Amino acid sequence: MFEKNASPKFKVRAAVIIIISFITMYCSGVFGTDIINVIQNPITEKLGCSATQAVMGWTVGGYTVIFIAFVFSTIIMKKGVRGFAAVSFLIMACGALLVGIGYNIGSVAVISIGGFFLKNFLQALQLCVFQVIARWFEKTRGLVLGLMGASFALANSTSSSGLTFLYASLGFTKMMIVSASIMIGIGILTFIFVRTTPEEAGLTVDGIQKGTNEKHMDQEPAAFTASKWSLGKLLRIRESWCIMLGIGIFNMTLTAAISQFFNSLTGMGVELSSCMKYMLVFGLLGIVMSPVYGRLVDKAGAPKTGIVAAILYCAAVAGFCFKIPVLASMGLTFFVGAPVLQPALTMHVFGGREYQAVNRYLAIVVNLIAACGIPFMTLFADMTGSYEMAYFVLLAMNIAVLFLMILCRNTHIEE
Repeated sequence: MFEKNASPKFKVRAAVIIIISFITMYCSGVFGTDIINVIQNPITEKLGCSATQAVMGWTVGGYTVIFIAFVFSTIIMKKGVRGFAAVSFLIMACGALLVGIGYNIGSVAVISIGGFFLKNFLQALQLCVFQVIARWFEKTRGLVLGLMGASFALANSTSSSGLTFLYASLGFTKMMIVSASIMIGIGILTFIFVRTTPEEAGLTVDGIQKGTNEKHMDQEPAAFTASKWSLGKLLRIRESWCIMLGIGIFNMTLTAAISQFFNSLTGMGVELSSCMKYMLVFGLLGIVMSPVYGRLVDKAGAPKTGIVAAILYCAAVAGFCFKIPVLASMGLTFFVGAPVLQPALTMHVFGGREYQAVNRYLAIVVNLIAACGIPFMTLFADMTGSYEMAYFVLLAMNIAVLFLMILCRNTHIEE
């Protein structure tokens, strides 16, 4: 997990940060998307609204967050992670309470405000987690990023069942109160233990002692505003386009395939019960695969890991194209590469110190492309009556990503 020469104090502090980050990313998966599976039907049944109205806050938040993330990144650059993350947890707790109150008083508007808060400030927490990883770890950065991806996969596999249990045991409103309490607790722990850089805790990157005469860039304060990277400069660099288009298509593929997973497999003649088994088994394998990607980043580098991921993505999409259910289902395992590779490639090309400054621009394009996943699939289904042509187009796009990953190899880090 850590460098062998890392100090014991670093190992303890970093372990606590990893655990808090893992829980944070798990919450991101639970309350950003998975919760909809549990709350949508109760809201529509009690309030008499449509499914679209029931989750309007999450829908609107899914688009606004694309641009609000730029503001969040700027705040993190200027103020650091500690206070902003704690406040984000508090706002999320308020969002959960508003969803519970809205359900209790029969107000779609109140529920929508709560869902909007949850969707947007979960993105803020993700940005905080990746910023901390960028500054605390270098030699084992990939593995730590892989663990964060595993947290997403774990959320997909377990959160709906857990929330369903809470709903059945406590009812809707108390379920949301428990959720809010958990987020307040994590926010307090974050404020106590998490710092933007190891230097703020009297430590060094990876916990390895630096030479007394060695200058280290991370000795600067956590909150910095100066960056050499403007949008214009980034758009003139090949690697920026490789990351924006490549990771954007990866995320689009993930959203498109998973959102239509059951429909696609039943269209191949697979029984619904078998579809559910495929989702469970290959989803759980994703928990293992994500750290594998991360370890590969540490050993072979982010660009080579991107090439491996692109090949695996092509294989999974080909499973949908040529109606091979097991190969298609492997996409649930392989697609966890996208959450690992976006920060890994950005840090590889621009460095950990510049990660937030650069990512706030690149993420806009990545998220815009990713948001096209579901409408991309439904458009082809409406035009052709099936998803077959959509998957062939996705396959061609992922083959193009393979070449983008091959090109994304240079670094632009100033020592």
